[in-house]
Amino acid sequence: MKLIDDTWPMPVLLGVLSFAGLAAGIFGDGAWDALCWIGLGVPIAVTAYWLWQHWRLRTASAKE
Repeated sequence: MKLIDDTWPMPVLLGVLSFAGLAAGIFGDGAWDALCWIGLGVPIAVTAYWLWQHWRLRTASAKE
């Protein structure tokens, strides 16, 4: 069961953040809009960071 424990926590967390951001954007104004931006921005930032690291390592290994 170690593989499941290692695989699922981050996607579930990003999914919950996305859902919370969407809900905040739908149900409120003012401070809720800021929560919406945070809730939807964090998953995008994490994905962009992961892709950047992956591409950087891939190009570094291709040059060798």
